[in-house]
Amino acid sequence: MKIRFFILAFACAIATVSLTIVDHNGKPERAKKAELSFFDQLAEQARSSGELPHITLTFDQSKLAAHKYSAEHFGSTLTLSDKDWEVKLFLRGRYRRRVCDFPPLRIKFKKAHLRTAGLKEYNRFKLVTHCSDDFDYRDNLMREQLAYELYRLIAGQGFRTQLVELTYRDADSGESFQRLGILIEDGKEMAAAAHSKKCNKCSYLPSNAFVQGNPETLALFNYMIGNADWSAKTPRNVEIIRHQADQQHELVPFDFDFAALVDVEYAVPNPNYNQVSIRDRIWIWEFKDEPLQLAEVVAHYRSKEAAVMSHVENFPGLHKRSKRRIGKYLKSFFEELSESSFVEELAVQSTPAGG
Repeated sequence: MKIRFFILAFACAIATVSLTIVDHNGKPERAKKAELSFFDQLAEQARSSGELPHITLTFDQSKLAAHKYSAEHFGSTLTLSDKDWEVKLFLRGRYRRRVCDFPPLRIKFKKAHLRTAGLKEYNRFKLVTHCSDDFDYRDNLMREQLAYELYRLIAGQGFRTQLVELTYRDADSGESFQRLGILIEDGKEMAAAAHSKKCNKCSYLPSNAFVQGNPETLALFNYMIGNADWSAKTPRNVEIIRHQADQQHELVPFDFDFAALVDVEYAVPNPNYNQVSIRDRIWIWEFKDEPLQLAEVVAHYRSKEAAVMSHVENFPGLHKRSKRRIGKYLKSFFEELSESSFVEELAVQSTPAGG
């Protein structure tokens, strides 16, 4: 019994020594926490090289059709900078599964693999794909990337997104093709940057549960870009996060493909609001019986007009004709803001979803 105890104690001591990290003075030191996430690494690569990162996804492409109406995942190898990652792919977007030859995806890494690589454990990413070669997909993706950047410019926070050049390789035949895409950071990472956590069970919150001005900022942004495909009450195309300090909430938008600013060919008007064309701006305010605090938000938007218009004009890779059309569309929005009756008119128009 004594021998067994000695062997066990010796083994534990060896294990303890092997897991102890020492500094240059020989003092024990804790393992350093990961400073970067996969998304950080990707964004830094884009900044330092001045070029779009190139990602290769290798998988059985017949799975796209087989999983068209399924929530099941399928395996893939993701290659970035000569490093391979084993990931899971999920199809997303109920409408786009029907109309797209290549619907958007969700990519899930193994947290253990990220830890081994010295990265943070944020492991779930949305990928906006080209949808179909029947559309001017590259310009549409540029426009959607612009929408994300404009929201961050106005609101000061939001989802980070990165344009990426993608190679899709079939695991069986080896055949491949290249398209543009947008990688959207993990929602938990976005929330952590705002000292918050995702709130997955936050339907039907009153407006006073949110950071002051946040619901108005989001509603006015979607009005600005002509997006009627969202809901705050029953979260649709918005993430709700909860601040850890004061328990206040924030709405953070994503998926702007139905917006007039993005102008995809498959977008259809929202019949719940009697929208005739996706270019028709619809004011959506779902907190009908609660006060609308819009004056300060409108003033903030007006202060951002020059920055917004400059960002559009200088957005790299976007067609000149798209810049002209977007500039004209946004200019009409800012002209509305300058009208003295604008706030009062929106208050009258305020209506719950589906109203």
